[in-house]
Amino acid sequence: MSAAEKAKGRVLLPNLVQPTRYEVKLTPDLDQYVFDGQQSVEVEVQEATAEVTMNSRELRFGAVSFTADSDPDKVIEAAAINTNIKDMTVTFVFEEILPVGKGKINIEFTGILNNQMAGFYRSNYKDFNGNTKVMASTQFEAIDARRCFPCWDEPAQKAVFAVTLVVDPTLTAMSNMPERCSKLIKVGSKTLKEISFMDSPKMSTYLLAIVIGEFDYIQDQTKNGVLVRVYTPPNRTSDGEFALATATKCLDLYDEFFGLPYPLPKLDMVAIPEFAAGAMENWGLVTYREVDLMIDQKNASNQQKQRVCIVVTHELAHQWFGNLVTMGWWDDLWLNEGFASWCENWAADVINPQYKMWDQFPFDTLGPALRLDSLESSHPIQVPIARAETVDEVFDAISYCKGASVIRMAHAVIGHEAFRKGLQAYMKKHQYSNTETFDLWSAWSESSGTAVKDLMSTWTEQMGFPLLEVKSFKIEGSVAKLSLEQSWFLSSGKVPPEEKTWNVPLLIRTAKQTGRDAVMMTSKTMDVEVPLGAGETADEAFIMINEGIVTPMRVSYTPEMLQRLAKAVSAGKLSAIDRSGLLMDLYALAKAGKIGLDEVLKFVSSYAGEKDYVVWEALDTVLMGSNKLFMGGAPPEMHARFKAFASALVSKGWKEVDCGWTSKPTDGHTDGLLRSLLMRLVSHFAPDGDWIEEARRRFDLYVEDPEGRASDLPDEYRTTVLQAVLSKGGKEEYTKLMAAYRKLEKNVDLKHVQLSVGWSPVKSVKEEVMSWAISGEVKIQDFFYVMIGVSASSREGLGMMWEFFKSNFKTIHKMVKSANGSIMDACLSASCGGWTSEEKASEVEAFFEKNPLPANTRKISQILEEIRANAGFLSRTVASDLAKEEFWNGLA
Repeated sequence: MSAAEKAKGRVLLPNLVQPTRYEVKLTPDLDQYVFDGQQSVEVEVQEATAEVTMNSRELRFGAVSFTADSDPDKVIEAAAINTNIKDMTVTFVFEEILPVGKGKINIEFTGILNNQMAGFYRSNYKDFNGNTKVMASTQFEAIDARRCFPCWDEPAQKAVFAVTLVVDPTLTAMSNMPERCSKLIKVGSKTLKEISFMDSPKMSTYLLAIVIGEFDYIQDQTKNGVLVRVYTPPNRTSDGEFALATATKCLDLYDEFFGLPYPLPKLDMVAIPEFAAGAMENWGLVTYREVDLMIDQKNASNQQKQRVCIVVTHELAHQWFGNLVTMGWWDDLWLNEGFASWCENWAADVINPQYKMWDQFPFDTLGPALRLDSLESSHPIQVPIARAETVDEVFDAISYCKGASVIRMAHAVIGHEAFRKGLQAYMKKHQYSNTETFDLWSAWSESSGTAVKDLMSTWTEQMGFPLLEVKSFKIEGSVAKLSLEQSWFLSSGKVPPEEKTWNVPLLIRTAKQTGRDAVMMTSKTMDVEVPLGAGETADEAFIMINEGIVTPMRVSYTPEMLQRLAKAVSAGKLSAIDRSGLLMDLYALAKAGKIGLDEVLKFVSSYAGEKDYVVWEALDTVLMGSNKLFMGGAPPEMHARFKAFASALVSKGWKEVDCGWTSKPTDGHTDGLLRSLLMRLVSHFAPDGDWIEEARRRFDLYVEDPEGRASDLPDEYRTTVLQAVLSKGGKEEYTKLMAAYRKLEKNVDLKHVQLSVGWSPVKSVKEEVMSWAISGEVKIQDFFYVMIGVSASSREGLGMMWEFFKSNFKTIHKMVKSANGSIMDACLSASCGGWTSEEKASEVEAFFEKNPLPANTRKISQILEEIRANAGFLSRTVASDLAKEEFWNGLA
């Protein structure tokens, strides 16, 4: 698709006047939640015009004038100021025609410091003495710079920014660049500090950032002399040490990898107490949720450390991929997010190889992509975006996870050196400018000698992914012969509405030969001959088609091939990645009705005694997903038999792994992750008396002194234990946990409780918890965690949460209507995403027809499709061999 074809239908500002440099001066009032603004924008008038249209939202305007460089003494005033609320624009109509050439537009304006975590907004924090105070920060991506100052709020409209802030002298103020000068000034009766920052590089509006508040910091320097600081709330700098060490190593790594040094003199990373997303890559001033930047290294779980590491490596990848080189328009958002999501894994793996990030990738990154992309309501990686305000809907697993997955596939096909060489050429050629997807394909094609566009366009320009079916399989002598067919995979099991094909790299392994070159499948059907490895007999031979789970697809094997693979799993002849991938494919096929869940559970039996974390992630998905399905309406005796099967498998795993309640000096990184996962499975399926007694003991110690006894209930399984004890308790346990909650300050500790308090089986407690979630006591960034806890606690909890959401829809909508759409998406998933009947799908659909949420339309469609797919899955499962006692006896 050409650039001109992609641009059709886009709603853009008129290009008669274009910005080159903004001087923005802001004076925030943290008591009144407002700010004053003054700005001078250097522009190029391309065509003579009397009107200039810019983006603006929630701003009020004072004096506006224009001065041409060719006649600096002549001031042309704006005769009218017309705002368009729907289009989020302001048009300045000047008294005279503005002449072609350079000039300046001077604008006075005021705005609101909102509490929606978007634009220029306020947050509450605790100062050194524990007093609640207000700070201000910005979140401009995707289109909220216009809430702070009038601008050309489009990614291709790059300009230089010179920021000045007028603030309380006791506060720290930051922007993208270092301070140029600072002085005290009188404003009325107040003495304030005016700080001017150096000019930024040429960049998009969404990357500008401002932070004002009380902070402590720690700092370090990269090998190339870049000053790196982590800013934390007062008295918590030690919690920033891990992120600081990660960032300094990461910048040095990326300097070499991208072939261009980080171009700014400093990199600040700041923990913001109220933040909608995980982090934001503002150039030189990266902002984070506290939990994604700060960790207590003494008590932090391995999950926390890994999370902070990959969030930091993700955001720093953006300093090149997204900031230095930026997508031309939002339909190429994936160029930013998909590449940063690949890079977060690559860099984390280099910095911390013990994390085994590439082993985790197929489950943690590819898995979410395939789950979302198997829906008819999915979208292509390169999704058409006509109006910029719809872009929030595609900050999802397609742009991030599928984007990263197809980049990983390209890396596997062209090799690391060609991959890196092409990236460096791409960066050098397009630095400080904007690109389209095909610019990256061209760079890789040149570096590799491979037609990368031909390979990749089928993956980025059409939604969905292939189901690769082995239609026939036989071994003749030392060769295995396969007939393959690809089709569009849908989780609903429906016949696809159209036929699609992909250019599919097939990475095929046998029992004794791995790491073969990819075989390309470019048509609907293909016959393949696979030589067996030396010494491979026909009896022991097996074929696995997607070795390393590199290609984003599902694979359906013949029954004979599955039998051979099951033996290979039992015998430990497949890698952990491949054992995990096989199971995820089978479970997806069962949900789609391609095979029965009974076949999946038979295959699961091959995993008895499994010890690897990434494989247990897949087992967890099958066991927890099946349990939720049975809870949705299976006969009680069927559910009981399943739980007995799951209990036996989990108990054996718990004993084989021998991870226990306490970490050992010999534990590796993934051992801690496995302990956390198995603890959760034990709590659901195998909580014997000793386990419950120990959980209660640790619960009692923790709630009595949650700060001092945190080590008695480690972070890695704290939520699990809290939920388990609450689920078997009553009002007393709830009261104790809420008392402990009010002693906590760190967001990561608060989150454990938010996810757990709704697990009480007492109806009145659940009702109290849901009301508390929207009372204002829980931050907007966090209140949906409480909803998730209630709905996940039981089928009754799901029903109560849905009824509560409907009854309090107006309140919830008002809370988040101007916030990032992901907050409402999370509420929707928690409130109505767990049903398994057509009746409930119709009820949910009817509710949102009467109460539309235009910004969340895609999410609602996806939830409805998933409910209906799960309804079909349940009806097939209830009618399968799982209804027979002899089936379960045969699994024992």
